[in-house]
Amino acid sequence: MTTVHTLCGLKVVSDLPMPDLLPWTGDDRAPDVAIRLGEVPDRLDAPVIDGPLLQVGADGTCRFAVSGVAAYLVEGGHTVTVRTEMDAAAPDVRVFLLGTVFGILCAQRGLLPLHASCVAIGGRAVAFSGVSGAGKSTLAAAFHRQGYPVLADDVTVVDVEAPGGPLVLPSFPRIKLWGDVMNAFALPRKGLERSRAELDKYHVPLDGRFQAEPLPLAAIYRLEEARLPSQEGAERLNPATAVQSLEVDIYRCRTMRRLLSPARLFHLLTQIAAAAPSYRLWRRMGLGDLDAQVAALAARQGSDAGGRA
Repeated sequence: MTTVHTLCGLKVVSDLPMPDLLPWTGDDRAPDVAIRLGEVPDRLDAPVIDGPLLQVGADGTCRFAVSGVAAYLVEGGHTVTVRTEMDAAAPDVRVFLLGTVFGILCAQRGLLPLHASCVAIGGRAVAFSGVSGAGKSTLAAAFHRQGYPVLADDVTVVDVEAPGGPLVLPSFPRIKLWGDVMNAFALPRKGLERSRAELDKYHVPLDGRFQAEPLPLAAIYRLEEARLPSQEGAERLNPATAVQSLEVDIYRCRTMRRLLSPARLFHLLTQIAAAAPSYRLWRRMGLGDLDAQVAALAARQGSDAGGRA
């Protein structure tokens, strides 16, 4: 059964179940994106990029495949065809669809996906980027517990060339948390879907505190582990260093470097660096002082409660 959803303000029709997304409540315009079950070729004709997982055609069409899960064909920023190798409703199929494939779709549409989670503070978007395991989702969940709406988890999509400056487009009304974080936050697992069957990681709904409208990008904090208390704090990056940091923190950066020309990528990154300050945030990785970190960051952004729902 085809369903209709919203993602980053786009109208999405899907043949796959999409419990990660909100239903579409807008107008009856034609869909912006169609996700279809169908045949995906084993190879693209004369690909300009020919890797074990990703192939890219001369026209920008992308084929991405994960053995045992699914193959995905992404065309023109508006069509995704999925050939599954397991139950179409399995979360594994959506993990890659709403991860790497979603990043490819964004690039085709001229949007820049960052490997970051994002919250609303004082009516503006504040992103937390970093490597896997840096605590992006955990910190966003800590803000959520304090009443701050969440725009994105793990993939923060920026419309760099929006009128008035870069805008963060809301993505998924859920956050993915590991079991130890669930325990620390006293969150029940019952009824929650695992991110993948073999992982102790869960899709946690945002319970009404999802920021469903785009917000201007106010700041980006790159999370780094502080080994000593004296290291803790935020260090503002100069524009050149900010661009370098942002390039590292593009979602699926190696794939995006293949899809975007160096000139285009540099343009997008310099636009973000010019519009919003970037910081290196040195913090302890434990769960014990998250509330203090939330208070300090909210104060730094000029709001101790103004961003709350």
